[in-house]
Amino acid sequence: MMNLRDRMKQPAPLLFDGGMGTLYAQRSRLGEQSCEQACLQEPETILAIHRDYLTAGAQCLKTNTFGLSGMLARGMEADVLLRAACGLIKEAAEGKAYLFGDIGPAPDDCGAKDSALLYIRQMETFLSEGITCFLMETLPASHGVAEAAAWLKARCPEAYLIVSYAVDPAGVTRGGESGVRLLRDTAAMPQVDAVGMNCVSGPGHMLKLVQQLPDLGKPLSVMPNAGYPAVIGRRAVFQGTPDYFADLLGQLAGAGAAIVGGCCGTTPEHIRAAGALIAKNHVQYIPHAAAQKASAAARERTGDSLLTRLKQGRRVIAV
Repeated sequence: MMNLRDRMKQPAPLLFDGGMGTLYAQRSRLGEQSCEQACLQEPETILAIHRDYLTAGAQCLKTNTFGLSGMLARGMEADVLLRAACGLIKEAAEGKAYLFGDIGPAPDDCGAKDSALLYIRQMETFLSEGITCFLMETLPASHGVAEAAAWLKARCPEAYLIVSYAVDPAGVTRGGESGVRLLRDTAAMPQVDAVGMNCVSGPGHMLKLVQQLPDLGKPLSVMPNAGYPAVIGRRAVFQGTPDYFADLLGQLAGAGAAIVGGCCGTTPEHIRAAGALIAKNHVQYIPHAAAQKASAAARERTGDSLLTRLKQGRRVIAV
């Protein structure tokens, strides 16, 4: 396969897989069994999910390891699970996708030092398994990110690191931090290769958030949920359709997202629809700075009637 950094120079957005936990919950025969523990107790289900995303057109696959930061913080042994997850994803991909070690957030009560130690411990095992690409995702804050990123690049200079925050439609994380500030500060870290947002928000709100971002100077990654869940019976079901999701991913690429994919509620069908739309319409990633200029020019051409009236001192009625 092409070197990832060379691939990132191509105009088409890089397509990730979609949700693991929500899809596993639909397919599992173990009920309450932890998704991560399924790497040992139900490996055929995890293997099938990876393969389905690959067949659907995903160019990047994430390991089934999102919850290990929390397990490690509780003193649980997770190294065996992590190695099993690496084995499954390598078996599924057969060299046909970029493989990313998936690292979820440290518990909220962990400070920067403890968070960094949790992240580094996982990174070290991933590297020993030959995985050199990493996605730190659904983070509510940047605790430990700088320390972990510095350790990673010192240990493996060719590693590729994406850091992604969970931001709600108002642009705030569950920790009350500004998503824009987190993205700007993280993008300034020289050891971080790309920054982004995932989870919490659906694709429509993600598009609005991206359109409001300043130029971050790093590739932007966006992996929204499949809309928002509705409770049907006693189950939370995401009702966003694959076609709607695909259309919004295309728009996100046009708004500056170089890396796109799915989070909670997304399935291989969502990724297949997105890949088909990107290929059919020759969707190209537009660098964020250029996208911002184009958006500003479009607003200037079409005008904002309310803003224009205010600037002209004309009478305005707002209801």
